[in-house]
Amino acid sequence: MPFSLDYDEVYRLQRLKTFGILDTGAEDAFDAITKAAAHIVRAPIALLNFIDETREWCKSAWGMGRQHASRENSLCAMAVMLGNELVIRNAKEHPEFQDHPQVVGERQVTAYVGIVVKSRDGVALGTLCTIDRRERDLTEGEIHALRTLAASVTELLETRHLEAELADTQRRLENAASSRDEFLAMLAHELRAPLAPIHTAVEILEHPETSKAQRKWSRGILKRHVRHMSKIVDDLLSASLVSIGAIDIRLESTNVATLLEQALETSDTAIKKARHSLSVSVDKAIYAQADATQCPLIITNLILNAATYTAPGGRIHIAVESTEEAVSIAVRDNGAGIAPADIDAIFQLFRQTGRSLARTKGGMGLGLTLARRLAELHGGNLVARSAGLGQGSEFILTLQRATPSETPVNKIPLLPADAGEPLSVLIVDDSRDAADAMGLYFEVIGHDVRVVYSATDALATARARAPDVLLSDIGLPDLNGYELMREIRKLSNASSTLSIAITGYASQADKDAALAAGFDAHVPKPADAGKLEALVNQLYCSKRVLK
Repeated sequence: MPFSLDYDEVYRLQRLKTFGILDTGAEDAFDAITKAAAHIVRAPIALLNFIDETREWCKSAWGMGRQHASRENSLCAMAVMLGNELVIRNAKEHPEFQDHPQVVGERQVTAYVGIVVKSRDGVALGTLCTIDRRERDLTEGEIHALRTLAASVTELLETRHLEAELADTQRRLENAASSRDEFLAMLAHELRAPLAPIHTAVEILEHPETSKAQRKWSRGILKRHVRHMSKIVDDLLSASLVSIGAIDIRLESTNVATLLEQALETSDTAIKKARHSLSVSVDKAIYAQADATQCPLIITNLILNAATYTAPGGRIHIAVESTEEAVSIAVRDNGAGIAPADIDAIFQLFRQTGRSLARTKGGMGLGLTLARRLAELHGGNLVARSAGLGQGSEFILTLQRATPSETPVNKIPLLPADAGEPLSVLIVDDSRDAADAMGLYFEVIGHDVRVVYSATDALATARARAPDVLLSDIGLPDLNGYELMREIRKLSNASSTLSIAITGYASQADKDAALAAGFDAHVPKPADAGKLEALVNQLYCSKRVLK
């Protein structure tokens, strides 16, 4: 009998599999339903069958053993395809069914009633059926009772599925809580560890008999550990921004060799320190759709990961391959490798593996998490491969292929990092220590500095004498930094003031808001004083050139 129905079989099979009922053993709850079905209609046989790609699979049977059949020879499969109940009074005399394998075969089906078992969203999963070897007419009341029993199968399936989902959610929450606790313990360790050498270095600097060499050593200790703590804070901030989708990826045609150069500039020190040999294979004519700021960070994290988990004197190779549609950047090493069970775990936030917990390596282990998420935001992906522990590893970043951009990118001309004259610098931050420290730095390098701690005072100071440079926080207690900037731009004497937002609000949206308010640049906290000085000099010189 040819049956046809316009329905989504792929989705039906997916829904069936979500219940996890196939290939399971007999269960009392389902056996009670088939027993009730047989007794209600006084049939010798009742079956609960589910239809997958190839089978009529029997979950419960009353009056015969659990037997499975091929889908093409199944009356229940016909009912499922119809999506409605199938009632046959006498199959042996029915022209459509008299030659059916289940009618002429071992089952000797004469009367058949199949009530379709559906999920709550109406997807046909199988049937609750009764079989008799003699001609039968069921009453409407008996049919209704079978429908009620079929509905109870649905409720049983859905309830168990929900319970399984809740149990899985509970397990995942418990695992997440455990991983979070481990992560916080590691974070506490990483933040505490530098405090002792920092405290010691400060005491050495304060001691009146400290030698020049000892002072130099102490300053080196302070710089190194402050950089370490800043890196932790930056990684945590980046993780937060990525997790809430607050990083704006701006894709443009970008030369892949240039991306590698930027990444290698950042990671070069780590490679040299570990005495690794590095080789790079890249066609300089290959372009990819990439964010010129965020994509180098992905590659940097992959290179630093290779440098960290490869013993000194190891080998790191970077290879770029391309097709018409995609570009792959592979970073390979002969280092520690990854256990098969950890291949996916190394990318999970707050999920620590034995590899990432190695105390000798330090760090928070956030780099790969951020790298994969950034790759996904690029419309690409990041995967890891390893033959196992001690067998090295390979990380492959895939991006969309691009053609060279025909529009030249306008860049600020390179200028000497020296404004050439003392500048009037106004610093506003409600954190007094942060404001005073930055003010002292710019005083030491020769600028005329005024420090205030509120937007109101900053506005009054600017009205009295407009600064050459304004360095402003955004989260101020009275007016916020955006409002302050808009008010300052209204001052006739401040039209040429170079204004830089220095703030913990570090997403792309925050940067856009700062520029829209009138700031010339946006620098996320914690700001490196030396880099900020260079930025001030370059932007101030640019403003003079453009006047």
